[in-house]
Amino acid sequence: MFARTYINARRIHRHVCTFASNQSPGRKTPSMSTYISLKVDEMSRDTNRSSESRPSTTRPGKTQYKLIEYVEDLDRYCPGGYHPLKIGDALDDGRYRLVDKLGYGGYSTIWLARDLRGARYVAVKAITADASSCTPEASLMHSLGNSPSAPGGEIIPPLLDEFWVTGSNGKHKCIVTPPAQMSLFDAREASTFGLFQPKVAQSIIAQLIRGVAFLHSNDIVHGDIHLGNILVQFPESIDRYSTSELYEKFGEPESEAVVRLDGMPLSNGIPAHVFIPGWFGVRSDDIALGKERIVLSDFGESFNPYKTPRFSSKTLPLLQPPEARFSDEPLSFASDIWTLACTIWEIFGQRPLFDAFWATADRVTAEQVEALGILPAEWWNNWQNRPEWFNEKGELDGSSRGHDSVHRTWDMRFDYSIQKPRAEAGLEIVTERERREFEAMLRPMLTFRPGERATAQQALHSEWMKGWGQPALEESWSILHSVKE
Repeated sequence: MFARTYINARRIHRHVCTFASNQSPGRKTPSMSTYISLKVDEMSRDTNRSSESRPSTTRPGKTQYKLIEYVEDLDRYCPGGYHPLKIGDALDDGRYRLVDKLGYGGYSTIWLARDLRGARYVAVKAITADASSCTPEASLMHSLGNSPSAPGGEIIPPLLDEFWVTGSNGKHKCIVTPPAQMSLFDAREASTFGLFQPKVAQSIIAQLIRGVAFLHSNDIVHGDIHLGNILVQFPESIDRYSTSELYEKFGEPESEAVVRLDGMPLSNGIPAHVFIPGWFGVRSDDIALGKERIVLSDFGESFNPYKTPRFSSKTLPLLQPPEARFSDEPLSFASDIWTLACTIWEIFGQRPLFDAFWATADRVTAEQVEALGILPAEWWNNWQNRPEWFNEKGELDGSSRGHDSVHRTWDMRFDYSIQKPRAEAGLEIVTERERREFEAMLRPMLTFRPGERATAQQALHSEWMKGWGQPALEESWSILHSVKE
């Protein structure tokens, strides 16, 4: 049972370290579940920003169930919500038998299943009933999957199958793809230092830039780029393992009984037990070059900006672009570029570029201003709570509210997020030349005005990609091909 126990222990250890550290430049990030639980619509506070929402389920105003960590929101097992599933269930006329749980999101649970017809393991994503009728995910994956040989197309997972299931909470769409080993987020959570080997980080960043450039060239905005949606492929097939052999290698599924707080019996819409996601991965610092092949997952927030105007961002608050809060113009490819840049920073180092434990709209904007400078005049003047953080010159002035008094510049963040953690982990620090070209690539991707922001193609052809990203990726390809031969 090492695997599941280990990853949860590492999560607890890293979160305790987060709470214990009060050094301003060196704050660590809270868990992904902390980020996701924050209200994304906080980002539109004190502006006239238009808001949108995903379909809402009929759910109680407060939780009905005893808390179980590392599982989906139990109150979402209601009409319109999650489909109750368990290990051993057979879906699509018995074709897919669930053998373990891979993960969950706000609108889905993801399961490892044995495809009895194809003699292989697959990932089955069961989408909530309220989102099933409007998700573009399957159709987008189908259209994008027609060009797997195109540069960047290799990180788009192929759509193997799709089907519907009907249950007590409604009708649910299920999407079938190849299973992945882990997310970049979980790989970092499992490690001691939360870092990737330098060349591995370079290769992952190069793959991600190529993939986003591919999406944008096909008129698709991903809409939710973050470490939790970037998955590492299995370095070798697990299809040869029987279910019992799989459990012997990775551990058997763990479950917890669902208990109502009022002592009443469970309704038909919620399972008697929920399963903790399995751990099939490795620590981030143990990922070797040649084994860092990634796929970009979760296209539930993706859209074509030429066909579907989108006015709000549903990605993690710390990664949301400033126009999601301050502009009335629809989001477009530039919003992806902002979140891509933030994600690249996290892959390159240990801590996020914009770092706040409680990511309120004002705190996120303050982080952006500290790192990048004053907002465009119309946004700066429209920020109602700005005087609580900065004076007119953009100087930090939040002592009366107990905010940090240290102005953490770009260079300071680079040293504390990237250089210092690498040195502490015994890894090679970034050279001055690479640092200069890395900043030259990233800063234009973080221009406040979306119309002036760099494009994915510009990032793809940047000097950093030519000198570091692409060479690392090509070395990885060479290693992979030599192993196959």
